[in-house]
Amino acid sequence: MHARQQAFVRDAVVATAIFGGLYALAHSTSFQPLQLPGYLLVVGFGVLEEIVAVEFADATSSILFVAYVLVLGLAGAAVASLVRGRARVPDSGFAWVRPGVAGALGVVGVLSTLLAVSILLTTLQREPVVVTGVTGVLLLGLAGLIAGVFEISLASNRTADR
Repeated sequence: MHARQQAFVRDAVVATAIFGGLYALAHSTSFQPLQLPGYLLVVGFGVLEEIVAVEFADATSSILFVAYVLVLGLAGAAVASLVRGRARVPDSGFAWVRPGVAGALGVVGVLSTLLAVSILLTTLQREPVVVTGVTGVLLLGLAGLIAGVFEISLASNRTADR
């Protein structure tokens, strides 16, 4: 396998693991801010069910949800491969995980932002728009930081003159 294909497969595995972790976190914690990204995955799947306009049986729904998460993992890997050229992250240590994590967070950020726009256009409710919109922007920003697309300097790089 070529290096590019290996990187894509690695990013897809990492992104899919992140999606699985977000889903598990949503079901295993009672702290609502940590539940939100996993909930967004479930909402995205619900939207697909509505588009298809078929209510899946429980067993079929579980299989289709796993397939949905796998497709999201591939989308996360595609995002990771797009930003890989812009990244300023060295390929040492666990840095190989960063593009896949960033891709997964970017996909959830886009899902969240799209949900916010959808709610804004279809209802008069503002709280869900703010919550999902802010979540989407934060996830997209975190994805950019993790990918190394941009950085925030918290300390001054100047040295004192003596």
